[in-house]
Amino acid sequence: MDLSPRALVRLLLPRLPLLLKTAVFNALSLSPNSSKQDLTTEVAVVVLRSILTVRKPMAYLQHVSTKDPGIRGPICVAKVTIPPPLDATGPREAIVKAIEGLGDGSETYTLPDVVGVEAEWTGYRKGAPAHEPRPDVSEEDHYRILMASVSTGTTILYFHGGAYFLMDPASHREPVSRLARLTGGRCYSVRYRLAPQNPFPAQLLDGLVAYLSLLAPPKGLPHDPVPAKSIVFAGDSAGGNLALALLQLLLTLQRMGVRSIKFHGDDVPVQLPAGICPNSAWTDISRSMPSINHNAHLDYLDPPTAEGISKADPIPDHLWPASPPRADIFCNASMLAHPLVSPLAASPEHWNGMPPAWLCLGNEGLEDEITVLARRMHQGGGVVDFVGYEGMPHCFAMVFPKTLKSRDCFERQANFCSAVVNGNPPSSSRAVWVKAFSKPSHVEELDLDQLSTLNDEEVVDAINRMQNHAKRREEEALMKWDEQQTRAKL
Repeated sequence: MDLSPRALVRLLLPRLPLLLKTAVFNALSLSPNSSKQDLTTEVAVVVLRSILTVRKPMAYLQHVSTKDPGIRGPICVAKVTIPPPLDATGPREAIVKAIEGLGDGSETYTLPDVVGVEAEWTGYRKGAPAHEPRPDVSEEDHYRILMASVSTGTTILYFHGGAYFLMDPASHREPVSRLARLTGGRCYSVRYRLAPQNPFPAQLLDGLVAYLSLLAPPKGLPHDPVPAKSIVFAGDSAGGNLALALLQLLLTLQRMGVRSIKFHGDDVPVQLPAGICPNSAWTDISRSMPSINHNAHLDYLDPPTAEGISKADPIPDHLWPASPPRADIFCNASMLAHPLVSPLAASPEHWNGMPPAWLCLGNEGLEDEITVLARRMHQGGGVVDFVGYEGMPHCFAMVFPKTLKSRDCFERQANFCSAVVNGNPPSSSRAVWVKAFSKPSHVEELDLDQLSTLNDEEVVDAINRMQNHAKRREEEALMKWDEQQTRAKL
């Protein structure tokens, strides 16, 4: 994204009165957030919320958010394209089986083609000057340069955030390279297909292809096979959703007795990664949990209406609304309560056999869905390392990368990745909240079983209620679309 001084002035100048008012009220402890957020955090949250609620066309939003800012300094990137297998039935069949196995038969979706998937190997070259240009060499040479800086076997399969219709690996190079630096390892950042052009399950298919390409790299990729025990799934927001959905896909296939997936002529065993560590994961695509509204003042994510309609829905253009229409940018309404779309919908037994998980969040709109997911994983027998940060907004560690809490968050995430790959995973679940304004970080320990006041029945009812709203909107939109199509033919 364009963050030049001129662009910042254009963004901030009209919001100067809002900025000043927020700053004064926070400084005087009169704002609703001053008990949990310092002046810088609250000002940033208010300004970001103001920017994000301005409606723009979908094509414009994608163009701006996927711009490549270039590669320089210690960030080391090697770009690759995973070729589609000649026999594409393996990955596609695996996803169809899992969707059917976890669903009730009412789900509708369009099965995408298996295509070439782009990815970026990302590392960190310690000591490289901050503004040093990227060497003008081949991608194979860039991979060799990257591997020269790698000191451990940790490999992080990373999925970027952006609500499934924004952002790109290029927009996430800073935080991804930070994980590489802290672990001494490398990251495999995936350019999965974006909605609305490519609705579910295109992203899950691309994620599965990326994982299989690590385990059994096809000809033309520079890396050797990576053992599953050296891989950790990671991602932020929608990318955290994709990491969780991919893990749930693998768990479901194992439960169904699927032992391998055909990929580029090889039968690749269905293996679980060493762990999973999503940051502020979007686990409920329907956005039905109470914290969406209760924590709205602490977050820059604007809550939807009671019927699930986004107040900042993109201005109609050739990309959105889709044709034929659907209620959600990411998927058909019938899929909203499916565990591969909304991992929150997975029951505790669906997480049985999972590898260790690290989950982090703030007092954000997604707080309820992340805390309930952590509880369900723990109740399903999983080991969960949960950390919350009082007063912090969505993906705060990436929004405020130089703060003490960001440093604490990234170090905890990196330590988890290193521990599970080195064979020293946490032996039992743990939940802590890092208190606001505490230096050094003061934590409050909590019982994972009591992490959320929402019971499972309330969660299911809320998701179903929001899904029903979406189904009604989708049915109405389809009826109007059918009428227009009929008139056009006449």
